[in-house]
Amino acid sequence: MKLKILIVDDEAANLQKLRRTFAGTFNVLEASSGKEALEILEKENIAAIITDQKMPLMSGVELLERSLELSPDSVRIILTGYTDVEDLMDAINQGQVHRYITKPWAPAYLRETVRKELESWELRRENERLSQKLEKINEALSRENLRLQEEVEVLREEPSGILYKSRPMEQLLKMLDKVVTTDSNVLIQGETGTGKELLARYIHKNSHRKDDRFVAVNCGAIPRDLVESSFFGHRKGSFTGASETRKGYFEQADGGTLFLDEIGESPLELQVKLLRVLQEGEILPVGESNPRPVNVRIIASTNRDLSKMVEEAGFRQDLFFRLNVFSVWVPALRDRKEDIPLLSDHFLQKISGRERKILPGFEPETYELLRSFNWPGNVRELENEIERLVILAEPGRFISPALLSDHIRYPLRTRPDRGSLKDQLASLEKNLILEALKIHNNNKSLAAKDLGITRQTIISRLKEYQGVD
Repeated sequence: MKLKILIVDDEAANLQKLRRTFAGTFNVLEASSGKEALEILEKENIAAIITDQKMPLMSGVELLERSLELSPDSVRIILTGYTDVEDLMDAINQGQVHRYITKPWAPAYLRETVRKELESWELRRENERLSQKLEKINEALSRENLRLQEEVEVLREEPSGILYKSRPMEQLLKMLDKVVTTDSNVLIQGETGTGKELLARYIHKNSHRKDDRFVAVNCGAIPRDLVESSFFGHRKGSFTGASETRKGYFEQADGGTLFLDEIGESPLELQVKLLRVLQEGEILPVGESNPRPVNVRIIASTNRDLSKMVEEAGFRQDLFFRLNVFSVWVPALRDRKEDIPLLSDHFLQKISGRERKILPGFEPETYELLRSFNWPGNVRELENEIERLVILAEPGRFISPALLSDHIRYPLRTRPDRGSLKDQLASLEKNLILEALKIHNNNKSLAAKDLGITRQTIISRLKEYQGVD
């Protein structure tokens, strides 16, 4: 298909000459005035405009300047006398004119000039198209890369999925398996550190939304003045500091799952806006007047009693009802103690691998102390304790109970029976000496050097502890 060019001149003879110059090469449209040319530009897709400079009512430069709004991508060439060249420089510098050709012009030269300009024009358009395609591809790749990174992080954290042996966790997973295939909102309740986000990811990964994003948001960690922008996005320039248009959490999670962690910490202003999104299925970004539809599954979590908060006017009742479609309670670690050895082994493997430290496992008494502790910080506290043990343990050695934190070895409920400060210090000294001897294969000299005491001191203490050398 031939490209369309527009020739403009107020003299019929010049139009005829221009028409003959381009006939057969291009689809030629013509106009005898700037006004007529603009009318054509409103209706036609013009690749190039070739116009005379001196015309009544509207000069060539004025025509090309006005054509920028109607046909910004057109090649713009002006035909002019030598005396007008200086007047054209500003127009050329401002991008209103691509080329000028002085009169008298040769048809072959003009035709070749237009051809080269259009080749450049086509190249520019193709580059723009490719750039736009590449930009879309890069955006898609960035989204996919981010999704994959999230998946890798989850796998890195929990390569075996949700680890459990206990009956309470088995019942919980059976309940979740009934809701994963639906789009119902889920409220996950439980103490801090019980793994509520891990369960939310489990729901997402087993739902039909698994190929879209899982976006986790801590509702209590966002400054109040940024809540609306963070959740619903904003348009560039909509407020001071909005230097670019930004998608909020709802649009980022569109098609996927939005996890509202610690929903009980959300301010009342956010609760009102969340309720509207859940009711209407649409958001209104800051600075925009038209709402946008979103398709998001909501999973919320809290360590607070939302029903009590509703009674005390700390949480909206209507929002609570919207979120509480399917509610589950995550058992505390003290209520699933059968899982503690399994979780301990998992964390030991993960952390020792990360630290490049070979540790064969725990001594039986260490397991028993880990199982007997109540873990007020739940699984998160257990993981932190295992990390501490990995740091303290000697490579190749089983982790002994002497390395456990004091509050685990001597729980608060037994502290009154531990005796005086002198007795406690003596007990600590004994454990350190016995541990050093175990590490050094009962070599008293090496153990003494490690502890910064004399060999004779160790012999003396052993007599007190065991009655033997």
